[in-house]
Amino acid sequence: KSNCGPPSSRRNGAFAPVPEHRIEQLVKQGYTRGHATSLAQTIKNFPVRIWVVDNSGSMQNTDGHRFVETKRTQDVKVVSCSRWNEIRDCIEYHAQMAAALEAPTTFRMLNDPACGPNSQQFGIAENSLDAHVIQEEVDRAIYIMKTAQPGGVTPLVRHIQEIAQSVRELEPQLRADGCRVAI
Repeated sequence: KSNCGPPSSRRNGAFAPVPEHRIEQLVKQGYTRGHATSLAQTIKNFPVRIWVVDNSGSMQNTDGHRFVETKRTQDVKVVSCSRWNEIRDCIEYHAQMAAALEAPTTFRMLNDPACGPNSQQFGIAENSLDAHVIQEEVDRAIYIMKTAQPGGVTPLVRHIQEIAQSVRELEPQLRADGCRVAI
């Protein structure tokens, strides 16, 4: 069963503004201040975010693409790679984004990556908004994504059904609060 639910980090109902240093992190990445602030406000509407990460064998196919920085400042090029390398970069980026926004986010891999306990499902800012805890969660997410290798089948239906059940359990509170879940 998914541990989808109102994250304990936000359970008290208080949605304090995202700290200025977190907004500055996004500005340094190239976001405008308005866009960074707007992204931070999405926590109120989407207090639960769930990523379904395909780590099945098909992710070894080499039809993916990655953005790679060049020697020129603020310049990138697109290079070919495996689907797994593409999604690994994506998840690493969004784990860091979740941390910057203090946005409770669950990452759920389709297959157990065998990277230690609880490596099939891991999260950012779900249980604490303490900066040190969040950084440890980001480091763990990056470790899992760098260590895991794609393999196995694609048990997508089972995961979607489990997530749907968890969201149904939250539905009354989500509707009452005018909130949604991003999957």
